[in-house]
Amino acid sequence: MPILRPEIDALVSYEVGRPIEDVVRQYGVDPATVVKLTANESPFGPFPGVAEAIAAEASLQRYPDNQVWNLGGRLAEELGVAPGNLLFANGSTAHIADFASAVGGPGTRIVYAWPSFIMYRYAAAWAGSEAVEVPLDPEFRVDLAAMADAIDDATRLVIICNPNNPTGTIRSGDEVEDFISSVPDHVLVLVDEAYAEFVQDPSYRSMSRIAVDQPNVVTLHTFSKIYSLAGLRIGYAIGHPDTLTGLRKAQQPLTVNRLAQAAALASLGQPDELARRVEANAAGRHYVAGAIEERGLAHVPSHTNFVFFKMPGGDSQASGEAMTRQGVLIRPMAGGWMRVTIGTDDENRRFVEALDAVLGD
Repeated sequence: MPILRPEIDALVSYEVGRPIEDVVRQYGVDPATVVKLTANESPFGPFPGVAEAIAAEASLQRYPDNQVWNLGGRLAEELGVAPGNLLFANGSTAHIADFASAVGGPGTRIVYAWPSFIMYRYAAAWAGSEAVEVPLDPEFRVDLAAMADAIDDATRLVIICNPNNPTGTIRSGDEVEDFISSVPDHVLVLVDEAYAEFVQDPSYRSMSRIAVDQPNVVTLHTFSKIYSLAGLRIGYAIGHPDTLTGLRKAQQPLTVNRLAQAAALASLGQPDELARRVEANAAGRHYVAGAIEERGLAHVPSHTNFVFFKMPGGDSQASGEAMTRQGVLIRPMAGGWMRVTIGTDDENRRFVEALDAVLGD
């Protein structure tokens, strides 16, 4: 057996959730009745025109455009930034890992909130950095003051997930800007805004406008969530051109495939469809959160496409298994806390039915 680095050997391989086929085999349920609400995927298909764009991409024997020229130019125009302010990757997860590797290493520290996106923990281990996990505040928000206090001379990267996954909470634009102003210039501040499109609170603000001018700030975005391209893996960073040029040195070449580039390009320029999905998600979130509250379960007010709530008994795995037996897959977290993704109206109703069945046992 090869000898792994201790910090890698200590990891548990990331689980993306059980496939529906697995559940069907184990419990003998009708696959048509199984609802998967574990991975914060969009319940809708890709945007209009995406399937046609993918079908038209016939040059699969050729490597993809490493510069992501067509998509980059169009997206830059839509965002009001320069193409040099964009860097694409195989999903935001790839950016997180690459940027941690670029600035981290032995003797360095990476600071982030906890619980938050588990890939921050993996990225720290991959980079050989010490992970500093700062507990959320009593309202399950990223504790910016505590994170500021956790920064020391060894800190090279600070990650803010806003909105935060798995709690769905946000910090206001003013609060995040104040935090950024307190961070030393040599520390990279990575603001993960994967769920930003779902937020309707007027106090929220993307940090992208700061990132294009401030060399130590980068924001992360994805086509996996509201754009429904999770299966193609494409995300992008917004930052200062010099910063992105440096960070790109830690990135593998040809990271975004041809189909992903074509699909993302076809998704742009459809504000009405984007707005429709935001409203549909908000309505579903209101229904799901309301049902959880009516049943007397603790939950955290969400600004995203998922809800963080607590099942009785404190055993998240047992609660997740009980829901799975009902044909509804949700995400167990810790201490009885669960995360359920907002689905279609029918999927949301199935979740509530399964919840009632489990609570009634």
